[in-house]
Amino acid sequence: MSNEPSVSNLPSQDERVMAALSHISAVLPFMGVIAPIIIWATQKNKSPFVAFQSLQAIAFQLTMILSWFLGMGCYMCSFFSMFAIMAIASAASKGSKTITSPLLEIPFLFPFVIMAAMFVVMVIYDVYGVLAAIRSLQGKPFRYAIIGHRIERFLNSN
Repeated sequence: MSNEPSVSNLPSQDERVMAALSHISAVLPFMGVIAPIIIWATQKNKSPFVAFQSLQAIAFQLTMILSWFLGMGCYMCSFFSMFAIMAIASAASKGSKTITSPLLEIPFLFPFVIMAAMFVVMVIYDVYGVLAAIRSLQGKPFRYAIIGHRIERFLNSN
């Protein structure tokens, strides 16, 4: 037995479009979470498919926003620590004519590495949201890796 819906259980075209819009709005940073909130609020009693997909999209996008703030916190810490290390290295080299250690240059790379990692993670988030939109538009059930089962339990408990 497969998890694919039978022909009689397929969501309507309108339901599939609403679910896909909930997921595709992930490509709009920060403002994209508004669309699934509106869709969930207006469709939660009309379609279980749309309610589940839009609630997943809300949780996914809030996770994306939270991870962006966490990444920016790491970026800011690395940025300010870079200045602290620069001040320490400058103070240590004032009295001596020796060349400072090349290891002191490594912290200057941290902000760039963190920003690159944040960019890669955001691209992955966007691609995952687009894949969810495509699956929803096809009428196939879609569950985000960790979020989907928790949302399903939440909806079944209510």
